[in-house]
Amino acid sequence: MKRYSLALAGLLAVTFGLSGCNDESSSSDVQNEAVNTHEVTVSQVQLATVPVLVNMPGSVVPDQQARIASRLMGNIQTMPVELGTHVKRGDLLFTIDPQDINSQISQARAGFQQAQAALENARADFERFSELLREESVSRQQFDGVRLQYNVAQENLAAARAGLEQAEAQLTYANVRAPFDGVVVQKLADAGDLAAPGNPVVVIENLRSLSVQTEVSQDLYAAINVGDTALIQVDGVNEVLEGEIYSLVAAANPRTRGHTTKLSLPVLDNVNSGTFARISFIRGERQALLIPQTAIVNRSGIEGVFVVTDDAHVQFRMVRLGAQQANFVEVQAGLDIDEVIVVTHNQTLVNGDRVITQTAALERSE
Repeated sequence: MKRYSLALAGLLAVTFGLSGCNDESSSSDVQNEAVNTHEVTVSQVQLATVPVLVNMPGSVVPDQQARIASRLMGNIQTMPVELGTHVKRGDLLFTIDPQDINSQISQARAGFQQAQAALENARADFERFSELLREESVSRQQFDGVRLQYNVAQENLAAARAGLEQAEAQLTYANVRAPFDGVVVQKLADAGDLAAPGNPVVVIENLRSLSVQTEVSQDLYAAINVGDTALIQVDGVNEVLEGEIYSLVAAANPRTRGHTTKLSLPVLDNVNSGTFARISFIRGERQALLIPQTAIVNRSGIEGVFVVTDDAHVQFRMVRLGAQQANFVEVQAGLDIDEVIVVTHNQTLVNGDRVITQTAALERSE
């Protein structure tokens, strides 16, 4: 990001000392006693280089979101989480009543035991007929029939074992756990409700990894690239953030004709998805008159500044303000280059007050 500095050569104040009054007449001394004198800091109005910004509305979105559903059909037995609950990966979100699963496991175990018994019988017959075949007491055809039954019994046991393992695995699906660290942002069911595969029960988001999403016009889309930076203001955050474009969708939204654009965000506390954001894309530079925000004084709803005259008095001047630039604000009308304005201790000033001035060394950076 470019840094736009206002140092001594730019927005730097010029020191103006209060002229001595020892040589004035006695009548002037009497008059000056009625004038308040203030020690203030001043700054000389200068042109500064500011970015040309294109402002777009946007929203904070999570980089990770999971709509958690049950893999089983069944009633929700317990749900230890509520909206806003912070969870760690592996924490229990909800459980499904395992009664039906336990019945399936019992049936599968019974089938497995039957298959084991059938295999033992088939093995005994196979061994007996093998001996009889060696003694030529049975035909080859009879032996082949017994051997086939033995092979089928082995396959049946393998199938029964797989069925039992599958039924037991279903029991693990009854406990639904968080796939990552996050926060429960939606709770779509309660204990006692019927859960079904494909129907989300809770939604969790990782609020430690957030982005800003907006839609830009075709003209702006053609002018920006992945890796470009932009200025971001998020509601509730008292600072201007810097984000990097990491996703530009080439296909326009058929309804809005805008191109979805995502920008990275630093880790923020107490910011949730859906929070409104303002994105300012930088499209070049221009010259503007900037003054410190501290110079702005409100008098009866009118915004203005106190201008220092050549004889070290102040006059209130109404100004028209433009965009904010960090801790400075643009002046669109009301001031000229090289005029001197009061930037501190100005809230109690009135027209005609005399000032003793100090220079303000000011810097603006973004």
